[in-house]
Amino acid sequence: MIHLSTLLQHYKREDVQKQMVEHARNKEVAIRFGDRFGKRPDTLQYNRDVLELAKQGATSFHSSEELWKNPLQLSPLMQRKEMDELRTGWDLVIDIDCENWTFSRIISWLTVKALKLEGVKNIGVKFSGNKGFHIGVPFEAFPEQIGAHETRLLFPEAPKSIARLLLAKIEKELITIDKGVVKFGDKYKFTLEELKKELGSEYSEMIIRVCAKCDREWKTREEVITLQCSSCGYSINGKERELYISNPSRKCLKCKKIMDKIKHKEQEERCKCGGDKSYNKFNLLSLIKIDTLLLSSRHMYRMPYSLHEKSGLVSVPIPANEIESFERDMAKPKLVKADMVFIDREKAKKNEASQLLREALDFSAKREEKAVEGREYEIPEEAIPEKFFPPCIKKLLEGIEDGRKRGVFILANFLRSCGWDYDSIEKRIKEWNQKNRVPLKEVYIVGQLRYQKMQKKNILPPNCDNKAYYQDMGIKCDGSICRVKNPVNYARRRAGAKK
Repeated sequence: MIHLSTLLQHYKREDVQKQMVEHARNKEVAIRFGDRFGKRPDTLQYNRDVLELAKQGATSFHSSEELWKNPLQLSPLMQRKEMDELRTGWDLVIDIDCENWTFSRIISWLTVKALKLEGVKNIGVKFSGNKGFHIGVPFEAFPEQIGAHETRLLFPEAPKSIARLLLAKIEKELITIDKGVVKFGDKYKFTLEELKKELGSEYSEMIIRVCAKCDREWKTREEVITLQCSSCGYSINGKERELYISNPSRKCLKCKKIMDKIKHKEQEERCKCGGDKSYNKFNLLSLIKIDTLLLSSRHMYRMPYSLHEKSGLVSVPIPANEIESFERDMAKPKLVKADMVFIDREKAKKNEASQLLREALDFSAKREEKAVEGREYEIPEEAIPEKFFPPCIKKLLEGIEDGRKRGVFILANFLRSCGWDYDSIEKRIKEWNQKNRVPLKEVYIVGQLRYQKMQKKNILPPNCDNKAYYQDMGIKCDGSICRVKNPVNYARRRAGAKK
């Protein structure tokens, strides 16, 4: 914990107070007092408030990405429509966190590079105060409207979509793999062995094979072999593991002599999208955490010039071109100069981030389409009761704020796969809809269920590892609880175990 004298010496600085109050303008603020947060909503209006709060034990200050007409009118009981009326905009803040300091800097540098490739030049960067960086773009750089939608209303969907786009762009365009060497941008190269030693990650975690057409993970068949008898000519084809189980001695079934084993090249399946080519891609999420992917309304991040409880360092803004050379010791309170703005609205150019926003929304729309998995499934004869449902489905049934349409898709296919009839499914989804902060129109639900009835195949809900659904929606089960591929598997196993 930070010593009180350090807190007071830092927060009594007029330059620090001025920067923090200016950053907090039109934002909701949350003050942390050691291991707890103060009341919400709160604001910072006057420079002297910073020191007064520090005297009361304030250790750090956090602000919202969203901009509000009056932050003090916010309430946890507000529906989305009410919050939309209060919201005047939002800043893009990409929160990058990595246990390895070298790679925290490299990936943050690549993120800035990806933003520049999208035409964004006014980019703010600040050290998070501990292990990562915050990369920001002011709301003023975005268009007021995109298509038929006001940009100010596209929170948290738009920043989450932008984070996904940047992640994909970095993985596909800025990180390359060639002959066992991973290249990060045009500056940094590491062999897979060096990465494994540096990061403590396995090859299978860092490198994934994906379809060149749709970027889905590429599935491969097991290696096929031929057992060939050189004496009588008898042969048999199959998967090596299966052939070993059925014939461990490799004796010819006709003449009983040992057969030769002939291996074939690994056979790749054609992707569900029809693509027949694949390539190796570096899995960035094996290296870093991007909190922006899990963004929700009224989310907070550490304010510039706030201290960090664990490290005792300052969350200090730095020039974007100094990320690679920045060292954590440079953020010691006594060394920090409060002369730089993180989100610089005055330098923002209107519509500079239009291309970025448009591409991000298109990217997410296509991604959701790809996420729908066309797997036929045999329906159980008896409906599985709710008490056997996995935690993710139970949490979803409690009601959600974002991802309601995805929720309908999950529930409709999950319940049908659990043996529920269509009348029961419609009734349960309508009950669930009323628990959502902003219910969907009933006509949408009825339309989706009608479409499901018309399908000849029974489709499973998305698999548990599909980040576009459970993780992004904030309902994913804890790994220690659920270790199945699909939520339906969990329900069927539990229901079967109770019989």
